[in-house]
Amino acid sequence: MKSLNVAVLSLAIGGALGFVASQYFTHQDGKSHDMQAMSVSNSPSEPLYWVAPMDPNYKRDKPGKSPMGMDLIPVYSEDNKGTDEQVGTVTINPAVENNLGVKTERAVLAQLSPRIETVGYIAFDESFLWQTNVRVSGWVEKLYINAVGEQVNKGDVLFTLYSPDLVKAQEELLNAYRTDRRGLVKGATERLVSLGVDREQIQRIVKQGKATQFIEIKAIADGVIASLNIREGGYLSPAQAVISAGPLNEVWVDAEVFERQAHWINAGSFATMTLDSIPGKEWQGLVDYVYPILDPNTRTLRMRLKFANPNGDLKPNMFANIALQPVSQQAVLTIPKAAVIRSGGMTRVVLAQGEGKYRSARISIGREAGDRIEVLQGLTEQDSVVTSAHFMLDSESSQTADLSRINGIEAANEVWVDGSINTLLADFGMITLEHSAVKEWAWQAGEMNFTVDKGIDLSVFAEGQNVRFLVSKQDGDYLLKALQLNAQAVQGGKQ
Repeated sequence: MKSLNVAVLSLAIGGALGFVASQYFTHQDGKSHDMQAMSVSNSPSEPLYWVAPMDPNYKRDKPGKSPMGMDLIPVYSEDNKGTDEQVGTVTINPAVENNLGVKTERAVLAQLSPRIETVGYIAFDESFLWQTNVRVSGWVEKLYINAVGEQVNKGDVLFTLYSPDLVKAQEELLNAYRTDRRGLVKGATERLVSLGVDREQIQRIVKQGKATQFIEIKAIADGVIASLNIREGGYLSPAQAVISAGPLNEVWVDAEVFERQAHWINAGSFATMTLDSIPGKEWQGLVDYVYPILDPNTRTLRMRLKFANPNGDLKPNMFANIALQPVSQQAVLTIPKAAVIRSGGMTRVVLAQGEGKYRSARISIGREAGDRIEVLQGLTEQDSVVTSAHFMLDSESSQTADLSRINGIEAANEVWVDGSINTLLADFGMITLEHSAVKEWAWQAGEMNFTVDKGIDLSVFAEGQNVRFLVSKQDGDYLLKALQLNAQAVQGGKQ
C-alpha cells in the first residue's frame, strides 16, 4: 500500500513538472518567433541583382566573380530611387565620404593673377640716349674720355678735332669780318654752326682774330658713356658713330617669357625686380613694351620693362630677377586646378550635388594662374566641385555619365543644315542629301538619307540644287521637317 502511494505521488509530481516545462518552453518559443520576425522586418531588402564593379552592364542574379576576377556588387531597390537624377550620379553615405576624405569647393568669379618669374638684363633707357658724330672729316687731337661708363655733364669737352675744312671755314668768317661784309659774315657763321662748331667757340675765334687748329666737341647733355669708338690720333668721318651716352635715372630691363605665358603680358603690367648683388631690396616697375615677334629659336617673347633708378644702384648689364604680376581685365569663373581631371582627350570635374550625390561632368577650361583655372563652359557660380578623392568618384560616375558634350549644354533637337540634293524620288517621298558638318551633333560633312515630313512637296525640287534644310531628332531617327531653296521655304503643312 505504501509503495502504491509513492508511485502515485511520483506520477503527480512528474505531471506537474511536465506541465510547467511545457508552458515555459512554449512561451520561450513564442518569444523566439517574435524576435525573429522583428529582425526580419528590420533587415535590409534583398538585392535585386549583382553587377561587376568595373562594368555595370555585367549583371547576375546571384553573387559571384566578374570577368576581371572581382567580387560582384549587390544592387538594392534603394539604389534605383530618384529616377529624376542625371545619369552617372553616384551616392555615398557620410561615413564613406569621411573615410575617403572628400573635399569640395565652389566655383567662384575671380580675376586671374598669375605670378610669372623670369630673368633679364639692365640696360640704358634708349629713349634718352644721345650720340655725338662729327660733320666733317678730321683727326682726334685730344680725347678727354678714357672709358665707357664715365659720367659727363652737358658742355664738357669730349675731344678736340683737327679738320682742314673747319680751318678753311674759320678763315672765310674772319675775311668777312675784315671786309665788313655783313651778308658774308652771317653766311660764314651759319656754315661753321652747320659743321658742328658751337657759337661760343665762334665768338672766341672772332675775338682772337685768327683761326684755331682744333675745334672742341662737347657733350650735348648729362649722361654716362655707353659706347666709345675713338682714340687719340684716330681719323673720323661723318659716317662713323663716335660716342653715345645717356642718363641712368631710369633704366630698361630686357626680359623674355615662354610662349605659353605670352598671352598674359601687356604693356602696363606690374613687375617686381630683385638683384642677387643687392639682396633684400626690391624695385617696382612696369612693362614698357612687348615685342610683336616671337623668337623662333628659343620660343620666347621679348619684352622691355622700365624701372626708376634715383640712387643709381642699377647699372647697365646687371643680371636681374623679374616677377610679373599681370591681372585679367575682368572676373572669370574659376575652380581649383586640383579639381580638374584630364583623361581620354577631355577635361572634366566631379560635381558635388549634395546629400552624398556626385556626378562626373565635362567642362571646357581656359587660362591658368597659380592654383586656379578658368572655366569657359560647363559650370556656373553655384556649382561645387570635388577637389580631393575625386578620381575614385570619377571612376564610378564616368562609366555611365553623359560626357559626349559640355556639361549644361544640351544637344539640339533641331538644326538647320546647308547641303545639296544628290538623289530625289519625289513620288516615293525619298531624298538623299549631301550635308555640311553639323557642329551641334558632331557630324562631319557627308551624305545621308532622310525621312521626309508628309507636308513637304518634293516635286518642286530637283537633283543638284543647293538647299538649306531643317532636321529633327525623333525616336532615334532624323526627320526632314523643312526644305528651303532660294530663300523660299517649303515647310511641312504650310508653304
